[in-house]
Amino acid sequence: MRGILPYCHSLAALGKKRSVNNKWSKKCLHKKKEKTKSNPRIRAIKEKKRTKLILIGFIVTAAVILSMVGYAVLRTTFLKNFISVVKIADQKVDNDYFEARVRLERNSYIQQFQMLYTQYQLLSEDPGSAEYFEQQLQQVASILDDVESFGEMVLNNIIDDEIIAIQGREMGIDVSESEIDTLMQQLFNYFPDGTPTPEVQLSEYATPTVSKTQEAILGSTATPDMEETESEEIENGEDENASSDETIIEATIEPSPTITAATQTPGPTATPYTEEMFQIALNKYIEDLDAIDVSKTYLRKYIYYYLMNQKVRDAVTADVPLEQEQIWARHILVPTTAEAITVLARLGNEEWNDVAADVSLDTSNKDSGGDLRWFSRGQMVTEFEEAAFALEVGQISDPIETQFGWHIIQLVNRGIRPLSPAEYENNQNIFFEEWFTGIKENADIKINNIWKDIVPADPVIIFDEPAVN
Repeated sequence: MRGILPYCHSLAALGKKRSVNNKWSKKCLHKKKEKTKSNPRIRAIKEKKRTKLILIGFIVTAAVILSMVGYAVLRTTFLKNFISVVKIADQKVDNDYFEARVRLERNSYIQQFQMLYTQYQLLSEDPGSAEYFEQQLQQVASILDDVESFGEMVLNNIIDDEIIAIQGREMGIDVSESEIDTLMQQLFNYFPDGTPTPEVQLSEYATPTVSKTQEAILGSTATPDMEETESEEIENGEDENASSDETIIEATIEPSPTITAATQTPGPTATPYTEEMFQIALNKYIEDLDAIDVSKTYLRKYIYYYLMNQKVRDAVTADVPLEQEQIWARHILVPTTAEAITVLARLGNEEWNDVAADVSLDTSNKDSGGDLRWFSRGQMVTEFEEAAFALEVGQISDPIETQFGWHIIQLVNRGIRPLSPAEYENNQNIFFEEWFTGIKENADIKINNIWKDIVPADPVIIFDEPAVN
């Protein structure tokens, strides 16, 4: 107990001492503040420090702003020549070519606008024609007005061109300077070696009569796009060696017959289009391009890409077949599955053509029994195509739902058929697009948004009077 009391007394004394010290510290601090306030020299030093800090902050902010502005100016003037708008693999696209290409394509749209405007003026008294051309003019003008979207479109075109050119060079394809010269001559209808000969077209096929099988399916005589194959003729009991209705007309170019005309006074002879006339026309065109900052060098580069595209496309699509599996079908379209079931029931007792004319929603062919003629894969919506190609000749499908409604389909015929020139070209286009899509997806493309800073907004449409209100 005696040991504890002295310890408690010492703690009380220590606490009291600390309390006194705290009061003394606060008192000294208060006196120091009063001394600072009363001392003008100290106050001036503090104000000077505060001002200096504010000045430093202002200088730093101004420097940041100036550096940003300076970089923007430097980017659009000097750096743009060293930062490519796009890089594909190790190929950099010339920025000057990008600007020239935009101007060249804008100029093409302006020429299209001017041609439409001329037609608009000629036909403006007809309200229907005037409205049509006004819409066309507005569409072209709106495309040109959206400078950034137009530049993006051209940039994508350049990317596609360069990807195809890279593939072409890997395939050993090249475009010579003489080929570029030849195309430039052709663009001005100058053919120093004579006008080109007509291209040989695909074989044409005579229109045959309908086979007995098809006539039984259709319920009436109709004329298909081509006649039955030889196997179908044998199936119908016809002699394999009998003369067929199918007549193949090979494409040939026959000379025009010589006509002996009576002696008459010769008329004026057309002035031949000489090389000198071609050069005058070409030089005038080059001058017009120079006026919009498009050089002859970049024009030739544009033509190079065009010719490379054509050569690569021809090489890629060389093996596209001239024949294709096709089917001949007809259908009845109704809005609901219940009505489709009713159609099936009616077809058990009624003629197909009568039912189609009565209920089908497809007004383009309901009066001809819903006849869709021959078609190949890729021409119909997926659900319809799969159902139609799965049918046997003469078979009628269950109700098939598509985005258009419910279909009852009947297969009239199927076979490997030669393609028309239009069908063949369409198949080439599809094949090439599929090939190119795969190539582009795997390409190393790096786009720099500097193109937005340098995309030209000229040339522009200029008219003395407004073309469209």
